[in-house]
Amino acid sequence: MEFSCTARQNGGLLVLEVAGDVDLAAHVSFQQAVDRLWPTVPADMVMDCSRVTFLDSMGLRVLVQSMQRAAGHGCGFALASPSQPVLRVLELAGVKSLFSVIGPLPEAEPDPDPVL
Repeated sequence: MEFSCTARQNGGLLVLEVAGDVDLAAHVSFQQAVDRLWPTVPADMVMDCSRVTFLDSMGLRVLVQSMQRAAGHGCGFALASPSQPVLRVLELAGVKSLFSVIGPLPEAEPDPDPVL
């Protein structure tokens, strides 16, 4: 599945919806999307990983760096409904306990002016 990454506001949260294969080919686009958001990031960021079909070490690197960056700015960071491929990589890498994991987010309302 082709990689995609979109952002939206959900109350006081910035939600980054990640889908498809997050691999070597996609990690630069993923990192750039996260980098573009930091000037506008609110108090907390959630990455919705429910539609991620594959995650490799480069995608994991972006997740870890995003979490560290949020902590460095005093922001909260969580993964929403991580898919089985995401959970498997987090467990194999021994980093699952580092991430806050939450359940599904409410469906997004159509936004005429999306963040990304």
